[in-house]
Amino acid sequence: MSRRIGVAVIGLGTIGQVHVEALKDLEKSTNLVKLVGIHSLSRRKVREFASRYGCKGYESYDDVVRDPEVDVVVIATPHYLHAWQAFYAMEHGKHVIVEKPMATTVTAAREMISKARRKGIKLGVIFQGRYADGVVELKRYVDSNALGKILLVTGEMMWYRDETSYYLKDELARSWRGLWATEGGGALINQAIHTIDLMLWFGGDVEEVVGYIDNLAHPSVNVEDIGIGVMKYRSGGYGVLIANLFTKPSTYQYRRIKIFGSKGQAELWDNELVFLKTEDGISIERKPGYSSETLKVPGGLHRKLFEDFLKALSEDRDFPITGEEGLKSLEIVRAIYYSSTRKTHVKLPLLADGVF
Repeated sequence: MSRRIGVAVIGLGTIGQVHVEALKDLEKSTNLVKLVGIHSLSRRKVREFASRYGCKGYESYDDVVRDPEVDVVVIATPHYLHAWQAFYAMEHGKHVIVEKPMATTVTAAREMISKARRKGIKLGVIFQGRYADGVVELKRYVDSNALGKILLVTGEMMWYRDETSYYLKDELARSWRGLWATEGGGALINQAIHTIDLMLWFGGDVEEVVGYIDNLAHPSVNVEDIGIGVMKYRSGGYGVLIANLFTKPSTYQYRRIKIFGSKGQAELWDNELVFLKTEDGISIERKPGYSSETLKVPGGLHRKLFEDFLKALSEDRDFPITGEEGLKSLEIVRAIYYSSTRKTHVKLPLLADGVF
């Protein structure tokens, strides 16, 4: 495209606001993009953000997709809306980049991918963690075989979400969070899916999954606050995931990924590469830290992701985190749900994920 790419953001919750600010920053600093408009259920938020950022405030989603100035729709709404809103945007010829999870079921995600292919639409999924400096650094070591064959990847997400201030915060939160029908799950599909995405990026595709889910500390909601999964990679190695949302004290939350290979090992603490040792003498040791806040999301990684997506669109090349890539982590989540519910090992690809 020779002109600026027109983008509209749908959803103005915590993450939608991060998207708006990242795109507006790109608009100011590059010639790539124009933030055309925003849409949300909250008319107050629409008026506030349209005024603040000098863009259109759409009254309906139909107005968004019918606007000829809009080339790309960014979807940051509750999970159960992702697939339908993507389908409707594609039907109007819009490219789509959607927050994780791309859908609440594998079936819906595959239909999104299929429709995008048929219509020549670019479909991207937001996993901004792949753009963190420490993650990119570790990926280079993995891809260069510095760690040798990957034998084991472990992921720990020890976070905290309060019932009152998160799940039961207000009418909107209570209308979709903590419900299988609308959130599609709990700790795994909403928070740990980022960790799963990186475990797959480092370890490769998975052929079999077994797992457990439970709710141990959030009696007012139905979804899991703990998930444990074991993955057998097609390469022969294993992945082990442990994720919870009840870590106390909440000032000591963390996310840790460790990789053990035939020639060395490495550790990510949140998104920082804090440790790497190899038999060839490569040595990294940095001090890790804990976090007291895992709800607020810094916008810098989203800016990098959006810039990459927009450049891919303008240069007519593939965006690295396609719908096919987004499906992989969702499939692991749904396989763990299926395994825990049916008390069985699950072979991939997952053919039927309608457990709940």
